[in-house]
Amino acid sequence: MRLFLKTILKFYLKYITKLVLFIHRPTIIAVAGSINKPFVKESIKSVLEEAGLSVRANPKNFNTDIGLPLAVLYLKSGYNSYRNWLPIIARAPLAIFSKNFPNFLVLGLGTSDPGDMRYLLSVVKPKIAVITDITQRYLDSFRDMDLLIKEYEILARIIPKDGLLLINNDNERIKKLGSISKARVESFAINAEADWRASKSKKEATGQSAKIKHNNIEEKFKIKRFGEHHIYAKLISQIILNYVRGEAIRK
Repeated sequence: MRLFLKTILKFYLKYITKLVLFIHRPTIIAVAGSINKPFVKESIKSVLEEAGLSVRANPKNFNTDIGLPLAVLYLKSGYNSYRNWLPIIARAPLAIFSKNFPNFLVLGLGTSDPGDMRYLLSVVKPKIAVITDITQRYLDSFRDMDLLIKEYEILARIIPKDGLLLINNDNERIKKLGSISKARVESFAINAEADWRASKSKKEATGQSAKIKHNNIEEKFKIKRFGEHHIYAKLISQIILNYVRGEAIRK
């Protein structure tokens, strides 16, 4: 009975979400990968907000078959309580009439089982996607890394020609995904050659600094956090901001 009700809820939320996205037409930025999704989402959201753009990101781990629609609809989860789900179900269609729906949605996509990515991409259609890294961290439900990579191949292929796919050149498996995408592909890295590269990282009293090199131009930045994963997040967010600004100029 529980599985039956969950299935009904899943498809109800899916089609409400698809209708909401069709009406409001936000630019969807997908963040996928085995690690570093939360920091990348936060960084992208911050730089777009600082640029004066209307943006929202999915909270916590709302990146699954039910969590992703809830993130788009800006609703809480009822978790395991039937009673808590009733008002959520009733409020879901109200997102259709929202007057403050964001122009950009930054959405993490979770892939813990084969087929997850295909389902999530039947709900949302990203114009921009970044693959942060692919590791064996969540390999439990996959026979091997090749099967896991196939999930990300689906994402690489779905980004439209006028979209943007960001790939991590520090990971050889991800690097190969650029060749199968019809979208504009830009690479980023810390330890390898790439279109956008962060280098000369230096720890400071209140965080760390590094330099971003792109088209032979170097720009220094500082972040008030420590760790290479934060440098990746800053690098990715700057690429996306550059793309969004370019799109605005072309329009």
